[in-house]
Amino acid sequence: MKIAILSDIHGNLTAFQTVIAHIEQWQPDHVIINGDIVNRGPDSRRCWELAADQREQNGWQIVRGNHEDYVLRHAQTVPHEDHIGIKAELNQNSSWTYQQVNVNGHISALRALPDCARLVAPDGTELRACHATMQSNQDLIFPETDEKIVRQKIAPLPSVFVTSHVHKAYMRMIDGTLLVNCGSAGQHGYGETRATYAQIEWQDGAWQADIIRLPYDMAETERAYYESGFMDETGPVARLIFYEWKTALLLLPLWRNEYQDAVLDGAISLETSVTQFLQKHGIVD
Repeated sequence: MKIAILSDIHGNLTAFQTVIAHIEQWQPDHVIINGDIVNRGPDSRRCWELAADQREQNGWQIVRGNHEDYVLRHAQTVPHEDHIGIKAELNQNSSWTYQQVNVNGHISALRALPDCARLVAPDGTELRACHATMQSNQDLIFPETDEKIVRQKIAPLPSVFVTSHVHKAYMRMIDGTLLVNCGSAGQHGYGETRATYAQIEWQDGAWQADIIRLPYDMAETERAYYESGFMDETGPVARLIFYEWKTALLLLPLWRNEYQDAVLDGAISLETSVTQFLQKHGIVD
């Protein structure tokens, strides 16, 4: 049994198409998209439509990630707290994405996505895929996370647990569970500028996994960031998102640590904070 698992596409259509082509060559029995198809990137609508088409035609499973939830918040009758005042300015990217995907019943389809996907091997052992953990799709499991904490986050322990969310591909054993992070198929991090996904196989009672890393046409994605309107229409945070993708450095968490409280307190404007941050860290803007 062969299983391909990808996640964190984040509206990067070119990278997504590259991964799909590689998966089709490998010819797995099952494919799971482990969340975060949309948001932060320039082509969320087309990425979602392509994923939905693969589900319809080829039986791919799709899990809901935290960025699907961020987009769904804009469909609420009562505004979410993140969409009021300065927080609304901080979250213009998800508002823009909502406007892009709010067609043809896509919002209802996003809302109906499950929290996890499950496959059972012929010997009855289980592979389970959740965007982050069993507790939350915003939870964090890193390669160095304490084993006791990991056990709590993924219980009950399956034979294979696939997580995503942190954009860092890795594998480790927790007791008898193979823990796999499939990395990111579209939003770079930790110095990795290739699209990544996981190939997992069950054969003769044993599970094994491999991380696949694929170069793709980054220039095409860069053009899409500008031509789609993302850079002009989603506020100053668009520059942080774009340069995080381009440099594969985790800029957003660093900006939050250094500037977010000051922005929320009104001590500095969002525009000024982003400009200062990019200059401070030597990123050409």
